[in-house]
Amino acid sequence: MSHGIKFDDIKICDNLIIDGHHRYLSSLIVDFNIGQVFSHKTSATKSVEWNAVEFDENDWDTPSKISHLNAQDAIYNGLDIEVVKQIISG
Repeated sequence: MSHGIKFDDIKICDNLIIDGHHRYLSSLIVDFNIGQVFSHKTSATKSVEWNAVEFDENDWDTPSKISHLNAQDAIYNGLDIEVVKQIISG
C-alpha cells in the first residue's frame, strides 16, 4: 500500500468487515485510505470486538503460495514480477 500497489476494496455490512480484515489492518498501519463497498452478511458472519481478537503470528503461507500471490499482485497492478519482488524485499 505504501508503494502504490492497488488492493481490492474491503467489503462492509452494518459496521462489520465481511471481507478484507488483513487489508483493513494493513491500511491502518501505513495510514492508507482503503476503499469500502457494501456487502451482505451470511449465516457464517459473526461479530467480534477488536479487543477480543487473538493474533496468531504463525506464517501459514507456504513459499509456493506466496510466489503465486505475488504473481497475481503483479498482474493485477500491471507490474513485472521483479518489481513486486523488489518491493517486498524491502
